[in-house]
Amino acid sequence: MGAGAVVLHNGEAWAYHPDAPSGSLGAVVTWALSREATGVNLLVDGSAHREAFVVQGFAEPRPVVWSIDGRSIAVAAAQEQVIDPAPACPEQMAVLTEAGLDVVADHGVWIGELNGLELARVGHRDGECSIDIGVGAYDQFASSALAGDRDPGEALAGVVEMVQPHRVPGAAPHPMGRLVRSRWLRAQAVRNPQSIGLTALDPTPLLDPRPGLMEAQPAAGLGRRDAETVLVVFTVGLDLGITETAAGLIALHRPDAALIVLPERDRHPRIVEAATSLACPTEVIAVSGEWSD
Repeated sequence: MGAGAVVLHNGEAWAYHPDAPSGSLGAVVTWALSREATGVNLLVDGSAHREAFVVQGFAEPRPVVWSIDGRSIAVAAAQEQVIDPAPACPEQMAVLTEAGLDVVADHGVWIGELNGLELARVGHRDGECSIDIGVGAYDQFASSALAGDRDPGEALAGVVEMVQPHRVPGAAPHPMGRLVRSRWLRAQAVRNPQSIGLTALDPTPLLDPRPGLMEAQPAAGLGRRDAETVLVVFTVGLDLGITETAAGLIALHRPDAALIVLPERDRHPRIVEAATSLACPTEVIAVSGEWSD
């Protein structure tokens, strides 16, 4: 459980996680199911409003989130989660589309992605639309300091030219091809939603802003299947906490059904079992990524 701890008491799982990092609640649910626990309790230092919102995406009996304040403990109150809309910046967004990137809204910014890898972002800086170019936030910061008055379209074309050979189906193994593969899976499915049984699929943000490129991070989309709205969560690697990501988005979007999409090697029985704990019918689907390793 990382920095936390979990025990069984009278048949219920009780877990303590000081900061409740993303995925910890899902990992507790997975652990509890593996031991046939009759209930799940997560104790968190502080308000735990976010975690209390996320548990609304689990089926009954839902996990209970407890807030610890000094020597006091109480059931945490849910707080509605709000995702900031991306601003209207048509001129800067045109630079992304002309470079052939997928343009994805994410917590107040537009992200230009090449098979899921962020190469640029558009947002507001000091009240004005701005464009930052580079592979992820750190590269964008360095590039903005060095680029001067260089034309954004030219600068972005140079980045695309550098990255594209490593971010296409069948490319030779390379670090650029190993980054944020969950979003690469999403890009595949957006291009071909029929591959996962949908008629349409659009990217949607996670509850929290994306972390750095080197950190594990799922991706998500909202799709259609006949008359159903379907939430799709993508993950790569043995992600035993993925149900937390799905639960938070189920609580936010209230879909008719959900899919968890991952590579075959990551389709662990515990993940399949944990998917049954969600508040809407959820299927775990294995697919092949376009990368070569």
